[in-house]
Amino acid sequence: MGLSFYGREKQFGHKRWQELLERATLQAIQDQEEAGTDIVSDGEERRGHYVLHILRNLGGVDLTKLTETTIRDGKYLRSLPTVVDQITYREPITVAEFGFLKQNAKGLPKVNLPGPTTVIDSVADGFYQGDRKRMAEDYAKAIHHEVEHLIDAGCTIIQFDDPVLLRDPKGAKEWGLTILEQCFAGLEDQATFIVHICCGYPDKPLEEKGVQYKADHHYYSDVLSWLSKSSLDIVSIEGAQSDLEVSVLPAIGEKTVMLGVIDVGSNEVETVGALVEHGRRALAYLPPEQLILAPDCGLIELDRESAKRKLLNLSKAQRILNASPQG
Repeated sequence: MGLSFYGREKQFGHKRWQELLERATLQAIQDQEEAGTDIVSDGEERRGHYVLHILRNLGGVDLTKLTETTIRDGKYLRSLPTVVDQITYREPITVAEFGFLKQNAKGLPKVNLPGPTTVIDSVADGFYQGDRKRMAEDYAKAIHHEVEHLIDAGCTIIQFDDPVLLRDPKGAKEWGLTILEQCFAGLEDQATFIVHICCGYPDKPLEEKGVQYKADHHYYSDVLSWLSKSSLDIVSIEGAQSDLEVSVLPAIGEKTVMLGVIDVGSNEVETVGALVEHGRRALAYLPPEQLILAPDCGLIELDRESAKRKLLNLSKAQRILNASPQG
């Protein structure tokens, strides 16, 4: 899960490694802006893994002590970092990354943080004696400090990536969504808060074996209805690879939906026309001000040229829909 990424600093030396990461980040920002993307990230180029990058900077998690554990509904067997003590906050983690993004991006800069339910499904429990809720609560308390620091640095868009919520709707309803809100409790009016809940990142080897590894997209109906009553502003969901039936969208109530219309598991580039059609199908169920088009998830598995073309066509489709939502 990305551990080898952090060994490269020793391989290249600190200065050279930082130069390479900075160059990669600038390329990611440039690619998004050349494509016309409105909300821009740093591509998470400085992160070996979207969860481990955060955990390696929190207290209580030992990344060198690996424990073999099944995750994601038992679909994966992984050697995971082990929680050996209470999860605590030590110091800012992504604030400098945000500062670099803000300095170099023309669009709206966004920072992503892993959500509590996904975090506790990405580690082995060597301290909490199976009390997943308490582990999630401690993570939320810790990451709340990071959110405060980001807001103080000028960050106004923060996204929590919490896809495991969709794998356990019962747990999501009972405590997962409540603990997610604890990550930014009291700060609701100081930034726009997004949650990203996809069905699972594409896994070609499992697909070839016929393994059903993705979360059931039919759970979206219930999860969206619960999120409609939350303090989150935007809900990002997978709509392309799962072929989500857009009639489910009104369950979100008055919240904004960031609808995935780009398949991040294939280098085949969606046409502008297909993306416009997908958007118009969604607009039959939501007003334009409640809909944002987006990729299903991150573009890490795509080659750079395909990713750029996909983002470019996405921007073109969004502009067409903004000019004429109903055609």
